[in-house]
Amino acid sequence: MHYPLTSWVGGALAGWSPETLAGVITVTAAVKILVSMLWLGVIGYSVTMSVAWHRFLGVLNVYARRELDGSAALGAAAPMLVAGKLFDIRDIDDLDEDATFGVGKIEEFGWKSLLDFASCTECGRCQDLCPAWNTGKPLSPKLFTLALRDHAAGRDHSADVASALSSSGAAGSDSASEGLVGLVINPDTLWSCTTCGACVDQCPVDIEHVDHILDLRRHEVMVASDFPEEFNSLFANLETKGNPWGLPARDRMDWAKGLDFSVPVLGKDLASAEEVDTLLWVGCAGAFDEKAKRTTAAVAELLHLAGVKFAVLGQAETCCGDAARRAGNEATYQGLAVENIETFAEYGVKQIVATCAHCLNALSREYSQLGGAYRVEHHTQVLNRLIRAGQLNLVEPPEQEKVQITYHDPCYLGRHNQEFDAPRELLAGLGEADLVEMEHHAATSLCCGGGGARMWTEEKLGTRINSARMDEAVATGAATVATACPYCAIMLSDAGAARDEAPQVTDVAHLVLAGVKRGLDSAQPRKDEQA
Repeated sequence: MHYPLTSWVGGALAGWSPETLAGVITVTAAVKILVSMLWLGVIGYSVTMSVAWHRFLGVLNVYARRELDGSAALGAAAPMLVAGKLFDIRDIDDLDEDATFGVGKIEEFGWKSLLDFASCTECGRCQDLCPAWNTGKPLSPKLFTLALRDHAAGRDHSADVASALSSSGAAGSDSASEGLVGLVINPDTLWSCTTCGACVDQCPVDIEHVDHILDLRRHEVMVASDFPEEFNSLFANLETKGNPWGLPARDRMDWAKGLDFSVPVLGKDLASAEEVDTLLWVGCAGAFDEKAKRTTAAVAELLHLAGVKFAVLGQAETCCGDAARRAGNEATYQGLAVENIETFAEYGVKQIVATCAHCLNALSREYSQLGGAYRVEHHTQVLNRLIRAGQLNLVEPPEQEKVQITYHDPCYLGRHNQEFDAPRELLAGLGEADLVEMEHHAATSLCCGGGGARMWTEEKLGTRINSARMDEAVATGAATVATACPYCAIMLSDAGAARDEAPQVTDVAHLVLAGVKRGLDSAQPRKDEQA
C-alpha cells in the first residue's frame, strides 16, 4: 500500500456515509482552530511567563541586528538618540531643556532593544564567557536581559534576579533609585561590564547586550549623575587635560626622546599629512604610560627601519574618547572626537596607524558617526605587511635564548575588530618556541579587565579579572605573555606584579623589533673583517 501508516484509517471509514464524514471533517476543523487559538493564547501569555516567544522572534532578531562592516553589534557603540534623533554635541544648543539622555525608563528603549529582550532563549552562552560573571561580579548578561524583559512585560522579576545573583556569591546594592538602575538592574551589575563583547559574540540570536548597558550608563552619567566615584577624576582629566592621566600636553612627545632619529610633528615640522605615508597615532597610554611609551618608540623605530614616512600630531593630539564613551559620558566623548576630527581635517589626515586597540576601534569604527572617515590600521597589521613585503627582516634568536610565548587577544582588536591572525603571524615569524595558546583565546579570549573604562575604577567585587587571565597564562608554562594593546599590557603586568613568579608581559612590537635588530646586527661586518 502507498500509505502503510494511515491507510487503515481510510479502511475504517469506508462504510461511513458522506453526511457523517462531512460532520467529522467539521468537528476536526473546529478542534484544530480551537487548538491553534489556545496555542496563540499560550504564546501571548508566555511573554510574561515563559520563553516561548523566542521561537518566533529569534529569527527576526537575527535579521534586525545592527551590522557594522559585516559584523554584528561589536566595534562601534550604537549612537545615542535624543528625542528620536542622533545626538551630536555640535547641535547641543538646539536641544529642548527637558531633553533626556540614555535610557532611564523601560519605555525609552527602542523597538530593537525590546525585541532583544523578548528574543532571549535563556541558553546562558553569554554568561558562560562573561569575564565579570566568571569572577564573581553581579553581572550575568542573561539575567540582565531577563530582568529587562520581565519589566517590559509588566512582570517584575527583580527579586528573582537578586536571589539568583545572591546565590552566585555576588554583592548586592542598597540603591533606592526609582529608575531602571536600582529598581530593576543592580548598579553593581551595570558598572561591572568591561564591554568586551563576549556576550554579543556568543549569543545565538544576536542580542546586543553591550548597547543596552551603554544606554543605561549614559542616563546614569548624564542625567542621574550616579556613577563610580573614580570616574569623577577620569572625566575631569579628559575635559581639562585631554587624557585620562591628567598630564600636560607638553609631555606628549617624551616617548621619542631616546630615539636616534627625529620624528616629524604635523603643524611644526610638516604642514600636511600628504607629505608622509601615514600618521602615527600615539594615544594617551602611548604618550603617558611608561610601558606603553616604550611600545610607541618600538613601533616608530620599526616604521623608520622599514622606510615608512610617518608623522605625529604631538601636542595637537587629544584622547580618542573611548574611556568616556564606555563609561557613559557621551558628551565628553563627542567633544574629544570632534576636536580630533577637526585636527585631522586641518592637516589632511586620511591614513592612520594606531598602537592601542581602543584607539583603533574609535578612530576607524566610531568617528564615522560624527563625519570622520579614515583608513586606520593596527600596528600589528602594518608590521605584518611590512615583513611580508620584505621591508623588515626577522632573524631567529639563538637556540639557547628561545622561550615559549603565549598571546593574549585584546578584546577591541580581536573580538570587536576581528583581527586574530596578524599578531600570531608576527610571533610565528620570530622563530621562538611554539606559540602556546591559553584556554580562552582568539574569539573566546578572556578580557584583561581594563575595557569599558574599568581600568580607571577599583575592582572590589569577586576575583580580579586580570588575575584570572594571568592564571590562564601561567597555566601554559610560557615565559612571555605577548599582547597588542597598552590597556592589556598594564592590566596583565599589574596581575603579574602581585605574584612571586609570573611570565613577562610585553607588546608584540618589542619582540618584532628584537628580531629585526638581530638581523641588522648579523648584517654588520665584524671589526676584523673591516680591517
